[in-house]
Amino acid sequence: MGYVVRVDDRERIKLPKGFVKPGERVLLITAGKRLILIPIPSRPIEASSSWLRTRLGKRDLRRLAESRALEEVERKLARREKDAHRERYTDSSY
Repeated sequence: MGYVVRVDDRERIKLPKGFVKPGERVLLITAGKRLILIPIPSRPIEASSSWLRTRLGKRDLRRLAESRALEEVERKLARREKDAHRERYTDSSY
C-alpha cells in the first residue's frame, strides 16, 4: 500500500497512523531519489529468531555486518573510480 505525504517547511514528513508508534525506530534506506522505511522491532534479535538461525552472538553478528558493509562501500567506490576514469579517457574531444 502506498501513501502520499507532504514535506513540511523543516523537511519533515508525517508517517501514516499505525505505521509506527512514537519513540519507535525506523530504518531509512535511500535508493536513488526514493526512500524506503522499515520499522525496527524493539528487540530485533528476538523478533527474528523464528526465521533467522545462527550460532553467532550479537557482537559477532555486528562485526560481520560492519565488515560486509565496508566491503560493499569499497566495491562501490572502486566501481565509481573506474567509471570516472573510463569517462575521462573516452571523451570524444581527445
